[in-house]
Amino acid sequence: MSRPFRPRRKVTDPSGQEWELYVSRVALPEWKDGAYDSWNDDPMPFEGPAFILEIPLMLVGFVWSSILVPLLRLIFLTPFAVVRGRRSHAARIDAICFFPSQETRTWTTTLDQVDSVLNQIALGIEEGKVVQPIGAVYSGSHTD
Repeated sequence: MSRPFRPRRKVTDPSGQEWELYVSRVALPEWKDGAYDSWNDDPMPFEGPAFILEIPLMLVGFVWSSILVPLLRLIFLTPFAVVRGRRSHAARIDAICFFPSQETRTWTTTLDQVDSVLNQIALGIEEGKVVQPIGAVYSGSHTD
C-alpha cells in the first residue's frame, strides 16, 4: 500500500473539481456527538441568579457530552478497527472532493484488485460518472 494519509491519486472531474483518492485497509470509527442539550433539561425560564449558577454546569455537560465521551469512544474503538482491518483482505477506496463542499464516495474491494479498481474509479471521475468497477462494491456518497 502507499503512505498513510496521502492520496494515492488526484483527478479532476469535467466541472473542474479536484478529487483525491485514498486507499486504506482500516475503516476508522466515526466521531459521534453526545445527545446532551442543556437548554431542554430545565423548563424554568432563564432569569435571575439561578441561571448564573447553571452556566458552569451547562459548560461541564457540553464538554463531557460533545468532547470527552466521543474522544474516549474513538480512542477505545480505534485499536479494534486497526486489528480488524489488518486481518481483512478488503481494501477501502475513498474519493473525496473538498471544495465547494466536502463529498465522499466509498468503494470496497479486495487487496489484489486495488490497482485496477482505483484506475476505473479515476477514469469514471474524470468522465463525470460514478462507476461500479468490476470487483468492487460501491457503498454510496455522503456530503459533510
